[in-house]
Formats: sequence, C-alpha cells, structure tokens
Amino acid sequence: MSLNELKINQSAKIMRITAGDELRDRLFSLGLSEGKKLLKINSTLGKNTVAIELERTCVILRSNEAEHIFVELN
Repeated sequence: MSLNELKINQSAKIMRITAGDELRDRLFSLGLSEGKKLLKINSTLGKNTVAIELERTCVILRSNEAEHIFVELN
C-alpha cells in the first residue's frame, strides 16, 4: 500500500520507493529510505499533504510524493 493509504496513527515500514532519481534523492535527504519505520500523524482535508513522524522528526510530504512510497503495516 502507498503512504497515502495509511490511516492516521498507523505505523508502517517503508518497503520500496518508486520515485525518479531527483525525488528519490530529496526523500533520502529527509531521512526516508527502505526499512525505516514511520507513523502517519495527519493529512489535510483535501489530502494534498501527509504528515509523518520519522525518527522523532515530523516530515510533511505532498500527496503526489507520498504515492511513490510503499509501506507495510507493523
């Protein structure tokens, strides 16, 4: 399932990232990589952005970025 499909307060592990090189590098610089655990904190009403907690840091992603991150529930 993609990160967008997680419900609020669900935790998951990143299984793969299917983004192009530029977006993959950006996500990696934010600490997102395969094997990392995260918690979905919130999303906006229009689901345009997704807030996650990753290693005690809050990261906010655009929905079109989050759709490239595939996770598995913990």
